[in-house]
Amino acid sequence: MPEREPFRDDIPGYLKYWFFRGSCGLVGALPVRVSHGIGVAVAEVAYRLSKRKREVVYENMRRVHPQDTPRVWHDLARRSFHNYARYWVDFLRCYHLTGEEIIESLVVPHGTEWFDRSLEKGRGVVLALPHYGSWDMIGGWVGHRYPSFWAVAEVLKPLPMYEFHTELRRRMGIRIIPLAENTVEKVIEVLLANGMVCLLSDRLIAGSGVEVEFFGEKVLMPIGPALLGVKLGTAVIPCLTIKKYGRYHGYVGPPLDIEVTGDTRRDVQVNTQKMARVFEDFIREDPTQWHMFQPIFKNHG
Repeated sequence: MPEREPFRDDIPGYLKYWFFRGSCGLVGALPVRVSHGIGVAVAEVAYRLSKRKREVVYENMRRVHPQDTPRVWHDLARRSFHNYARYWVDFLRCYHLTGEEIIESLVVPHGTEWFDRSLEKGRGVVLALPHYGSWDMIGGWVGHRYPSFWAVAEVLKPLPMYEFHTELRRRMGIRIIPLAENTVEKVIEVLLANGMVCLLSDRLIAGSGVEVEFFGEKVLMPIGPALLGVKLGTAVIPCLTIKKYGRYHGYVGPPLDIEVTGDTRRDVQVNTQKMARVFEDFIREDPTQWHMFQPIFKNHG
């Protein structure tokens, strides 16, 4: 774990951290509808001012719905900003929720029998998710039902911001493996003990990537899910959390049909491509819930 940065070395980061802490308290005090309204208002300002991110999301919408018009792509991009704000409000709400509220009131699970079937094989489970909907909500549901559940998370800066996110997820039943030098060893340790690990898998953040076709163009996706499936025999289960009518519907599986030929490079590429195809279907369901504000396509723009 990195050392705590002095305030003077990361003033913008600490201001952002204090904003998040203050917003968390505000979200807990206000009705959900009011919190969402404030979040959407902030997102509208961000949409108008953040030209670069607006262009990235617009290009994403163009790729997902190539049959539509520029006017539709602009509308989808704007709604994506709004939904991203709602995601952050709901993420902060998790600090104030109980496990019972998440399980009984907020999350509607679909297909979770795939978890049990896969765990019966004794080789662990990788939950492969895109940056879509509220993955923390489905993670909270899984974390309260399956005590062996972990998620890999990027180490945010400054350190108090990472600690805040980790504490919030811990309250939801999600144990965190920080993205660091020993991440792979820890993930393998959990899986060999027949545990479950969540990996956000539609964008390369660190480590090695493999080139696949995604919405008709080339992108790099992480090799982790496919490599673990090939080398350990771990079940790789694509998962989706989509918000509908005020509740979070978590769709699970079925597991990818992992091909193993002995050619590791080929097997990782083929199986990652299968995962990308499933993610395409997920995202087409409602592209405005795909939280991708970084350019991932090689021919972006």
